[in-house]
Amino acid sequence: MRIRAVWRPAGLAVLLLVCSNLIHPRPANGADPGPAMSRSQEADSPPHPGPARPNSARLNSTRPNSTRPNSVILHPMSVAWFLNRARRLLHDGRAAEAYQITLAALDLYPGSADVRLGAAFAAMRSGRCQSAIRHLDTLHARRVSAEHRRHIDIVRAGCRGPWRWQVLMGAATGYRPSLVDRQRDVAIRLQPGSRLYGLCTRLVSLCNPDRPLVSHGKPDSGIDLWLNLTIRHLYRAGGDWGLDLETTLFRRRPARPGFAGDGGILRALAAYRYGAWRQVRIEAETGHSRFQQGRADLAISQRHLRGEIGLSLVHAAGLQSDISASHLAVRSQWLDLVRRRYDYRLGKNLHRTLTLSFVGAREISRQKGPGLMPGSRAREVGIALHWRGDHLAAHLHHGHRREAFRGQLPFLAAPHRAGTRTTGLDVMTGDSPRWLNLKVVLSFEYRKISSPDPYRLPSSKTLMLRMSREIFASR
Repeated sequence: MRIRAVWRPAGLAVLLLVCSNLIHPRPANGADPGPAMSRSQEADSPPHPGPARPNSARLNSTRPNSTRPNSVILHPMSVAWFLNRARRLLHDGRAAEAYQITLAALDLYPGSADVRLGAAFAAMRSGRCQSAIRHLDTLHARRVSAEHRRHIDIVRAGCRGPWRWQVLMGAATGYRPSLVDRQRDVAIRLQPGSRLYGLCTRLVSLCNPDRPLVSHGKPDSGIDLWLNLTIRHLYRAGGDWGLDLETTLFRRRPARPGFAGDGGILRALAAYRYGAWRQVRIEAETGHSRFQQGRADLAISQRHLRGEIGLSLVHAAGLQSDISASHLAVRSQWLDLVRRRYDYRLGKNLHRTLTLSFVGAREISRQKGPGLMPGSRAREVGIALHWRGDHLAAHLHHGHRREAFRGQLPFLAAPHRAGTRTTGLDVMTGDSPRWLNLKVVLSFEYRKISSPDPYRLPSSKTLMLRMSREIFASR
């Protein structure tokens, strides 16, 4: 039985080659089709009637001219030889025979993504959509290129339509030194010339301007727990356009009472690729959330609107730039925030599994309302190193943020500046094995803050564990 299992694929391929050349003598490049191989027919569903069937997906490319003196010679029994013969059969309207040839190629090259994708395309063109989807499911467990992913979308759209949807369940937990990201005990020293210093000078019987104002808060460190449910609707037709519609519901339930929160976010992302080197993306987001701050009178109920436009440029092999501009507006009873941000990222592939990135950003914000923080201008620079293996991936990053405030705090005599240094490490599961449908990320972040604002934490260390699992997806 083992000998038969080994020799059967080779025998089928040799029989195919010999018969095709005896019946129809032709050059070795295999430009013309040969006889079909007989296999049992499957009871498959017909293709989806919505989108038109594509004209190209690995097999359906421009027909080569075998009479050219400089035509490419394909070695018999190679992957390209099989795909070329199947392509010619598809051009002649013989999709069933093309599918039989790709099945013979799969017997010889079961690990080839090109052959697997060619078999899926030929199955779709011959009306065997169930077989086509089975071939695509085999590719789903592998890491494939962007071009392969585009052709997978073409075949899937031809059988099932361009719309797909996913349901994901996620959780994040970790320790935070402050659940509200501010100092617990605050000592405010009034600077001469500040508004509070002048007020205490006039009301010296109520407060001494030369003594610090001290306030003590409740403990706010602890374990933070976030739960979220995400529903995605994806439009993937294999063309230049792609669309994501996403709804996320989240709930925050920390171990310490009085700091809970919940909310929802609606997000839409459209991406357009023109040419082989450029992609434009447009994103819009809106949401509403409620957060407790340790006391009932400090609870925040806010809504936000966010828009972003980005451009990705490929300069050379392994060198890419990403440019984006975003606008954020937040409304609540405590503040009225408007923020514009411009980002730039330059990424270079040092190795097949290693990427080096340089990032820079500029941010302009304006705040109104009873909150103490004025508007500011900020600049950020950073460097990141990303490594991706078969089962694990790691992301190491370091950044520096400088922020200059345009207004002064009530206890400061002049506008101040702040600097933040951030170092982080993320370790996550890789793309394989995909059958788990589980993404796990372990993140550590250290921040060092230099600011005269006594409410800001001088430093913080945060450890978070994030998990996300796809619980349902339409294939």
